[in-house]
This record gives sequence, C-alpha cells and structure tokens, in this order.
Amino acid sequence: MRRYVLTLGPTIRRGELVGLCERLAALPCPVRVVVCVATIAEPDLLTVEALARICLTARRHGCEVAVEGACERLVDLLTLTGLAGVVPIDDG
Repeated sequence: MRRYVLTLGPTIRRGELVGLCERLAALPCPVRVVVCVATIAEPDLLTVEALARICLTARRHGCEVAVEGACERLVDLLTLTGLAGVVPIDDG
C-alpha cells in the first residue's frame, strides 16, 4: 500500500482545513495517510478539529490513517473531547 505523509504545524489555521481535506479526497486509493503532528507548537481544539476532519475524510475515501508524533497535551485533548478512538495515534 502506498503511503502519503501529511505534516501539520507548527500552527494550523481554520482556512487550511478545507484545502487539506480536498487534497486527501483527491488521492488515489488505497493509500495509508500518515499525519505528522510533531511540529505543532501548542495543540488546541483547532488541532483536534483538523485531525478529526482529516481522519473522517481519509476514511470516507477508503484510506487508512495514522497520526504520528502526538505530544501528551494533544493526546489529552483528544481524550477530553471523546475523539481518542476516532483519531488513531501511532506512538510506535
């Protein structure tokens, strides 16, 4: 399976979300989407929203998705919002 790496950060702007999702939707499937978040300076709820949208878009188009490089704060935010089971963190 081909692999597509999407690197987010150090900040995310709301206006970027639509473009990110459109790029994912245009990928030829099957593909494994790896979202690298290691450079995100201060994860916040917009980061969580971006990851949820990216994961939803990838899955809708038959792609696997994994998030790499999540800091403890981001994992805590995902847990707090109930999205820890939706956004697959790959901590290996």
